[in-house]
Amino acid sequence: MINRERGDVAKKTNVAVIGLGWPGREHLKGYLANDKAKVVAVCDMNTDLAQQLAAEHGIEAYGDHRQMLKEAGVDAVSVCLPNFLHAPVSLDALKAGKHVICEKPPALDAKQARKMAATAKAKKLTLMYALCQRFSAETVLAKDFIDKGELGEIYYARAVYHRRRGIPGGSRSWFVDKARSGGGALIDIGVHALDCAWWLMGTPKPVSVSGMAFGKFAHLAAEGTTFDVDDSAFALIKFANGAALQIECSWALNLPGGGTIQIAGTAGGATMSPLKIHTERNGVQIDIDPEVPGRDAFAGQTAHFVECIQKRKTPIVSAEHGVQLMQMLDGIYQSSVTGKETRIR
Repeated sequence: MINRERGDVAKKTNVAVIGLGWPGREHLKGYLANDKAKVVAVCDMNTDLAQQLAAEHGIEAYGDHRQMLKEAGVDAVSVCLPNFLHAPVSLDALKAGKHVICEKPPALDAKQARKMAATAKAKKLTLMYALCQRFSAETVLAKDFIDKGELGEIYYARAVYHRRRGIPGGSRSWFVDKARSGGGALIDIGVHALDCAWWLMGTPKPVSVSGMAFGKFAHLAAEGTTFDVDDSAFALIKFANGAALQIECSWALNLPGGGTIQIAGTAGGATMSPLKIHTERNGVQIDIDPEVPGRDAFAGQTAHFVECIQKRKTPIVSAEHGVQLMQMLDGIYQSSVTGKETRIR
């Protein structure tokens, strides 16, 4: 389509999804709903699933991502695979000249995340991470309140994501095998709560972490499972601007499950979910219950990824954010092992 005012041709971004579990299928739905993207291929080791989805949408199916990167004519890929494959497959795509959005967590550790970021920078490609809570309707609205100064200076946040009983199942589950997952509850679900609160705080630079991670419920995992990860973790993170963030997360804990994000500022505060703004008017403390508009977080993040590629913008979940997020997660695990505060540089 020609834009006659600008005299250029609007080009769709050719995309593919690698890994067709639940997150991958959500990425696929987001792209299919985006008129600026064209899905050209899907890839999964389960070739029956890949072929089924490909047939539904008239696209190509692959069982090998390297073959797909060579043959499918893609500009960008979603990497929606188990944690231990995030870095190697993302690096394969970047080295092949493809933009990448990678599912959370960014990698197994900060070292891998740094390599991914350096490769994307050297290749002048977009590297984004799929931390979908930044794109939820509540988070977007809360961020707008914060960015407009409604809460004043943000100096404290609390991020909670608890499951009373919710250890990922199956005797072959990679989630509970540290070599493949990088960690347990913290890196799996805690990363969402941590990232969302950190984003609302303005992503200040982390400088130190004090934390404890526990593995008390291995007996609840499926028989024959290698269970060498945390089922709960708790930490305090300090930032260069003087702010602090407290995180709690668990797959199994003898307390009620549930989650919340709390943000405290000098002029007001916010709680999610549901979203409430805590403020003061005429000397009276009041709570505001905003009407939150409907929004698909997965569609929002894939649309942002495509926009960043086309307009050469830095994603709001940048490669550098991925490195810092992994530094915080690494720091919590290290602090738990040493019993000391971990400094982040």
